[in-house]
Amino acid sequence: MGSTVEGIYFQKLMLCLPIHTDQFLNSMAIQNSGVGQSLFEPPSLLESFLKPHDYHDYTFLASSVTTKLSTMWKNTTYEQAARLMSLEMKHASGVKRTIEEIELLISLNGDLSRYAPFQSTLPFYQRYMLDLVFVFIVLPMTIILYLFVRCCKRGRKKKMG
Repeated sequence: MGSTVEGIYFQKLMLCLPIHTDQFLNSMAIQNSGVGQSLFEPPSLLESFLKPHDYHDYTFLASSVTTKLSTMWKNTTYEQAARLMSLEMKHASGVKRTIEEIELLISLNGDLSRYAPFQSTLPFYQRYMLDLVFVFIVLPMTIILYLFVRCCKRGRKKKMG
């Protein structure tokens, strides 16, 4: 389990300090779900558009850490949200489902050939998205090239007389 999922599973409130890639989305999800707070404040849409790769350059103050921690400790809604999410996780997954999967594997004598991944059922051109490449790249390029050649081949009319 990842640390975020582990924290939710054991009903721990979280103060997120995202540093890399998926941690930013996780911290926003934690804040939106009410299980914790995030020190990362997403930039405005305009800033995101102008500098899409600078989202990881953010700053925060020690006072914001103190404020967010005290808010989480004083407000019981965070504890209730963590408790509810933990119960949902414990109910949705766990040992029972694992045992069922192992029993299925044993009853099939370890043969899972019937359960082929979806991509292996696709034809070659769909598996490697050649149909999309043809429709969105090859076909438009062919049309553009044809029109370009046709327009350039037109001879200029010569002035008579």
